[in-house]
Amino acid sequence: MCANLGLMISSKLNIRVFFFICLLLSGKGNSQTILDEFSIDVTQGQVLLAWTIKSGSLCNGIQIYRSTDSLNFSEIKNIDGICGDLSSPVYYTYTDQNPIQNETNYYKLALGGEGESDILGVEVLFVPANSYLLRPNPISGTADLYFENANNENIELKIYDDLGSVIHKKSTNTNRFILDSSMISKGLYYFTIINQASNRVINGRALFLH
Repeated sequence: MCANLGLMISSKLNIRVFFFICLLLSGKGNSQTILDEFSIDVTQGQVLLAWTIKSGSLCNGIQIYRSTDSLNFSEIKNIDGICGDLSSPVYYTYTDQNPIQNETNYYKLALGGEGESDILGVEVLFVPANSYLLRPNPISGTADLYFENANNENIELKIYDDLGSVIHKKSTNTNRFILDSSMISKGLYYFTIINQASNRVINGRALFLH
């Protein structure tokens, strides 16, 4: 289950951050008896993890793991000591300040002898100001072309052949175009992304495969 949560702007890093959150269910073990909630979110290019241990539950330390393939995890944080409380639920948070850019970051919790949490994944895409991000490139099938459009202005995409002729164009008021390799012949093409309100132009190129 995935949700497109849109666009966030980081003034500190001068980047535009698009993000998607996908929930991946792992095997449910003992953690389901002590973990009441586990969620992740993205803010300012950082990933916030939040979880609650149920009242009456204890564990011996918490380890936070991260992966980019949901299979091979590395520990990024160890929280020592007894976790939980016998009389009330306990709420925890942790901020991953350096998630892997332009990758899906998967997280899970090891709950000190009480099993593991489900796996949650979040994709944080970094788009530099006045630039674009095309994933994947080369294009075989479909690809996503991301760009800045915080005010939902009218954006036009033009794709050119090697003679400079426009062979495909489309418009949107979102921050993404979906490109399909079946719409034009195989080859390397140049394109422009034109903000029709500000006349700002971003130039790029894409390799289309079949």
